[in-house]
Amino acid sequence: MIPAHFLTTNSAEDKSQVAVIPRGNQGTPCGEKALLMAPKLRGYHCSTAVHCAIETGFRHFDTAYYYENEKEVGEALRTQINMGNISRENIFLTTKLWNTHHDPRDVRRICQKQLELLGFSYIDLYLMHFPVGYKNVCDEILRPMSGDQIQTVEIDYLDTWRAMEDLVKLGMVRSIGLSNFNMEQIQRLIQCSSSKPVVNQVEIWPGFLQKDLVDYCRYNGIVVTAFSPLGQPNRENHCPVYFFSEGMKRLVKKYRRSAGQIVLRYLIDYGVVPIPKAANPLHIRENLNIFDFKLDDADTRLLRGIKPKSRIVKYEIVKDHMFYPFELLNENNEKPEVKEDRTEEPNFPNNFNEDEEENEDNDENKIN
Repeated sequence: MIPAHFLTTNSAEDKSQVAVIPRGNQGTPCGEKALLMAPKLRGYHCSTAVHCAIETGFRHFDTAYYYENEKEVGEALRTQINMGNISRENIFLTTKLWNTHHDPRDVRRICQKQLELLGFSYIDLYLMHFPVGYKNVCDEILRPMSGDQIQTVEIDYLDTWRAMEDLVKLGMVRSIGLSNFNMEQIQRLIQCSSSKPVVNQVEIWPGFLQKDLVDYCRYNGIVVTAFSPLGQPNRENHCPVYFFSEGMKRLVKKYRRSAGQIVLRYLIDYGVVPIPKAANPLHIRENLNIFDFKLDDADTRLLRGIKPKSRIVKYEIVKDHMFYPFELLNENNEKPEVKEDRTEEPNFPNNFNEDEEENEDNDENKIN
């Protein structure tokens, strides 16, 4: 088990994200400084974002084999270490096992390849990116297609997990966790394995809080990381409604913070670790600057009362697979809170573009 203040993750079938979390001083998994950021970058832009994040104070970097930026992330981190700005011991590095490598015979080999790409001798946290496995044609083909269908395999994620447990014994990774798993799948894994995951990363935002799953993970000591924490706001279309509502504008004026900062603060108080996207240095700093204010109880209740919405990332291209995780969930498990005064309730808005380089498409075939 690793210190709880290090625990978090990120993911997305978007090939270019890197997430970062500042190291907290407390041993609580979702307390102060529990935050991830995910600029959608590769190459030089990815390296620049990592350098900026280190200098801003972030210490947890989350990447994945699927993002194809592990080399750039590792190079930037090693440069900062060589410059004396940080030590390896103060970095918490997360990456993920991609769907094409679920065969237990592939797990150790691909993890070793990822270590070589990153340039480090161990990974702090290694996540299974998705419970559904794909056919492994070769390491370079990440989405093996047959016509318009992805070629999947029926490898049991329990067997994949047991191979990941061996990585811990070998010292290649310090801890292991999950991404995009539902409650039933986590329960099955806990019952049938010698260790339980330290993290589960799932879609969570003010219109889709997944309270049952969050409560279950909290009860079992599993940190929940929230991707799409703002609900993928889109400034052009002004959706989701809550993000651009008059209620949100009132909160922005009251706290003198951006809508994004208010939502991130709310989700941290809710008990999850949010993953906001950021590439611009100003946005990176803004996302970190959310620990010196707190929403009052009335405003927290207003945010909690947002009408429940549907899941954004459904990934229905594999919905017929036996381990497809989302159809097993009650997606509208949050009920609006009844309020005596409805006039102050934010008309809570669905797709957020802070600038052109951070545009996020609404592709439901994307894994986050």
